[in-house]
Amino acid sequence: MAEYFVVSNRGPYSAYLRDGQPALKRGAGGLVTAMLPLVRQGTMAWTFPISTEPEAAALSEGLYGKELPGLDPVPVDPSDYDGAYNRISNEILWYMNHGMFSLSRTPSFDSRFYTYWKQYSSYNEVIAEHLAETLPQGAAVLLQDYHVFLVPKFLRGLRPDLRLSLFLHTPFADPGEFSVLPSSVASELLTSLGNLDRMGFHSHRWKDNYLATAKVNGAHPAGSAWVRPLGSDLGELQDSSRMPAVAERTEELASLAKGRRIIGRVDRMEPSKNILRGIEAVVELFKFYPWRMLEVVHIANCYPSRGALNDYASYASEVIAAAEEANTYLRAMAKMLGFEPPGDPIEVMSVDDYALSIALLRQSDVLLVNPIRDGLNLVASEGPLLNLKDCPLVLSRNAGIAEVVDDAAQIVNPFDVRETALALFAALQLDEDERKTRSAKLRSALAAHSPTLWMEAQISD
Repeated sequence: MAEYFVVSNRGPYSAYLRDGQPALKRGAGGLVTAMLPLVRQGTMAWTFPISTEPEAAALSEGLYGKELPGLDPVPVDPSDYDGAYNRISNEILWYMNHGMFSLSRTPSFDSRFYTYWKQYSSYNEVIAEHLAETLPQGAAVLLQDYHVFLVPKFLRGLRPDLRLSLFLHTPFADPGEFSVLPSSVASELLTSLGNLDRMGFHSHRWKDNYLATAKVNGAHPAGSAWVRPLGSDLGELQDSSRMPAVAERTEELASLAKGRRIIGRVDRMEPSKNILRGIEAVVELFKFYPWRMLEVVHIANCYPSRGALNDYASYASEVIAAAEEANTYLRAMAKMLGFEPPGDPIEVMSVDDYALSIALLRQSDVLLVNPIRDGLNLVASEGPLLNLKDCPLVLSRNAGIAEVVDDAAQIVNPFDVRETALALFAALQLDEDERKTRSAKLRSALAAHSPTLWMEAQISD
């Protein structure tokens, strides 16, 4: 019997149809890397909701159990899943915790919102009831992320014997941002989290926000709040870098760069990643130092994300348009000054190609990671660990990982385009010895964190 029971919105394997038949494929990410070995050992079981036809077919044919006995899929109503995942988790809770509401327009809590909120509640209740019916006495439940914020509310009432923790992989809103929620919803969320024995965060800043928000709202907080950043699995990254496709993408990047040094970025195509201001910062850099266009190119792979959300789709269109407009402007400026860049100064790709992302992280001369806000940001960890050129890291102060790397990176205000441009220039100016020193300091700080250590911290109590 498993000792620990992890609960997340997405399981370690996803179902799809192959030649009309259901099949499973393993997901990626630090959570899977950290927890899947424990599931294989029988130490842990993994509960997750399923709602699609391929998932139902995979469950009916017993594929989850055949793949791994510890997998525990829970069927939920597809409409409830859509309301809980797309409308509440992604459009409300995610935006709130990332400080992304445009308050003059969004959010508006009309009758549709309250319908979605009931679906979010129902989704959480189904998961809680399943856990209550299946878990052994005194089991330890490791909830993951904002999708299951209400599970503690339902589960504590059904099974007071269980030990409950939740780890939040995003930021937590400050009291002012949290106050945007309807009073009844805010109270329900904080009351539910107050049923936790422990609540974990990637950064002290997000922990402090949670405790301050609970205090301002007169809510009892979780039994304890703790901080443990999730790290990257160096071995898995190195294995990935040896894929034949990575060598192919490396050649393609060299052809694109045309001998120029690369300011690289790898991100999901989403508003919080601040890709538009990243482009603006590169344009600003070339305004200050136009001749740099002969020797520097900005290459970004911003792979698609949450395309079902209108805000994401429109943001992706804005990014592509901004890159095209910037290239037109920069080429005109270069022509006026009497020279021609070897290629476009800014190259933005939007392809879901893991090998391309790995190749770009390895070959970048400077890595730009400037999110508006991030719970952690694993790219800022993976890049320095993979990179072959001791690349400096230009990092937003609002990424949780900034607390880990501190002055080993060049920390910037993500809203200050000029500051970011000057940080990029300073990074390009570093000599070989300075790059090696900074890179060694970065890698040392990052090596202190790994999925295994993060998982051990969660289960140590």
